[in-house]
Amino acid sequence: MDRAKVDWIDPFIGVDGENNCLCGPYLPNSIVRLSPDTASPQLSHGYASSLPIIRFSHTHVSGTGGGGRYGNVGILPFTGDLRVPTEGYERENETASAGYYRVTLMPDDIRVELTSTARTGCHRYTFQPGVIPHVLIDASSVIQVDGDQPGETTGLCIGGYLEQASDCELVGRSDFRGGWGHDYPYSVYFSIQFQQPAKACVLVENGQFVQQRSIDGQDCRAVASFAGCGTVEIKVGISYVSIGKARESLRREASAEFDVIHQQARNRWEQKLDRITVEGGSERHTRLLYTSLTRLWCMPSDLGVDDEYDGWVSGVRQYTDIYALWDSVRNANSLLTLIDPELERGILNSLLDIAAHTGWLPDAWIAGHSAMIQGGSSADILLNEAKLKGLSGIDYEAALLQMRKNNEQYSPDTWMYGRHLDDYLSLGYVSTKVKKNSVSRHMEYAYQDWCIGRLAQSLGQPDIAERYYTSSEKLWNLWNEQQRCFAPKDSNGTWAEAFDPAVCLPDCWNDPYFYEGTSWQWSFHTHHDFAGLIERHGGTGAFVKHLDTFFEEGHYYSKETMLHIPYLYIYAGRPDRTADRVRECLNTYFQMARDGLGDNEDMGCQSAFYICSSIGLYPLMGQDIYFLVPPLFQSSIIQIGEEGATIPFTIEIIGSIGAGDGTKPRYIAEAIWNNTPLDRAWISHSELIIGGVLQLRLSEHATSWGSLNPPPSPLKEWYTSKQIRS
Repeated sequence: MDRAKVDWIDPFIGVDGENNCLCGPYLPNSIVRLSPDTASPQLSHGYASSLPIIRFSHTHVSGTGGGGRYGNVGILPFTGDLRVPTEGYERENETASAGYYRVTLMPDDIRVELTSTARTGCHRYTFQPGVIPHVLIDASSVIQVDGDQPGETTGLCIGGYLEQASDCELVGRSDFRGGWGHDYPYSVYFSIQFQQPAKACVLVENGQFVQQRSIDGQDCRAVASFAGCGTVEIKVGISYVSIGKARESLRREASAEFDVIHQQARNRWEQKLDRITVEGGSERHTRLLYTSLTRLWCMPSDLGVDDEYDGWVSGVRQYTDIYALWDSVRNANSLLTLIDPELERGILNSLLDIAAHTGWLPDAWIAGHSAMIQGGSSADILLNEAKLKGLSGIDYEAALLQMRKNNEQYSPDTWMYGRHLDDYLSLGYVSTKVKKNSVSRHMEYAYQDWCIGRLAQSLGQPDIAERYYTSSEKLWNLWNEQQRCFAPKDSNGTWAEAFDPAVCLPDCWNDPYFYEGTSWQWSFHTHHDFAGLIERHGGTGAFVKHLDTFFEEGHYYSKETMLHIPYLYIYAGRPDRTADRVRECLNTYFQMARDGLGDNEDMGCQSAFYICSSIGLYPLMGQDIYFLVPPLFQSSIIQIGEEGATIPFTIEIIGSIGAGDGTKPRYIAEAIWNNTPLDRAWISHSELIIGGVLQLRLSEHATSWGSLNPPPSPLKEWYTSKQIRS
């Protein structure tokens, strides 16, 4: 590939609709995510292409739904009279690339350029000759989205202060609360440094100009005016701990010129993107893949070791904006384990450190607090998967104890951590006494029990493994044979009346039985016993028909809980149907457009689906296998393992892949793994990590390749081994 990988990135893919991706610059796992905010109504990332720009702020989430959070420390250039501008700007010539954003604000004709480092934002504003440049600094800015969960509030500034430290610097702290997951307050500290002295700087308190050097309260702003220059450059250091750390980040990271910092950002992204090299695909597919990789590394934010987190000192690297594991567990963490194990190890150790200090593994961790549990504890799945894949440097004995706690100890706050255990332990299922998402929680608990058992087995604790494998059988206690789906049951063992498995009421977030999906959709969530699901549908042929009906009736869409479903044909001996469905999903839900994704991006979840499916290697969460499908590229080279010591694993097509537009389904007719024929549509992690080449010969017609060797179904294997032992 002659072209630099960063030149394929299009930050505008997925910024609109419910995709909620950022178009502004950020670095891998950075604290600062600098991006434009637009006028109300705002989504969680603060941006919409159709609305005027009201500021450029330094903290954002990307790809999430839910209530508003961040959008803090806002800056807006303007001209004309000295005032606090309330009008937004229309835009011209808006463009973005790796580590860079540019727009012209109209009608003032101000060119805005943005770049960033891990903890600083860099602004360059170019004004027309003859005007007086002004810059509004809004220390109280926050994204405001109405909450969609009980008790959830929109973002709100609750206090802080702003001080003019010199003609070249403003410093302060802003306090906020509200947003998805929890309502605990958080603070952002900042140092705003002008590269040339301001001619004047006036503070604004509650909408009024005041002749003071400092102000405090819920509405702290300032207007800085400049003279004799057409270009104003501003650098902003952000910290969650202190002004001193914000200043230090500016000194350490942003002392160079704007263009140098921009080039450094490009170089950093090129280094990360080198983990996957593709050739022979269409422009659309290549652009989508490399853009998706930047979303994979957007969140969480790396706080360093005893650095940008002040909750405790432990010598462990901390992360924030884990937003949330319930999403990323589906595929993104598996991909990270493959191509960035350093990051995955860091996240898992951070989770264990949080559990050691708070008592519980979080499922989401935002601004120093656990956030809403959407199901069970997805960390249980990830820790088991990490052990199965041989990820070193993790205390798995401590992990097992924390995982068991989720099953064995009652949580004092099931909104934040732990499980609803009353009926799950005594009756063997989560009953309708749990008023929200009782059935989907039950299903997640059962799989997490299997993960606990599997980790116990890996650690040589057979009695614990046996106990939890047995507990994972509870999955089927809410299977309704008559309806052939999972269904709600009260604590007396009676099925809920008037239950419709195709509907969520009143909406998919607040349905009493299933979370973000219907029973038809959730009833494929039997990860440790897909064989049992196939049997309950009447065998492989009937299960294939059931899958076909599910897709043909429109029950599938690109939702995190459903992303594995196209791959389930492989368990029924029909990898050719998986090839059809995966190609349909890639063509339908992933476009080079501002609303080009099928749903919220969700912390790398949609991106990982695209990346893995397009290179033909898709992981199963919590286990150590990957499904094989026809790739969209002639060649894909995945650098597996630690940075500086990676091993290349290559997937290459024998012969032509055709036009490469992805419109014609193609099927695997033959696979050769390191010169040995491979007649199965899956491969293990232990096979991948030795590196080598997987060659695929494709056919335009469905073949029988891979039909006789389905992937392992763990609970069935345990049943079999148990029978042999007895």
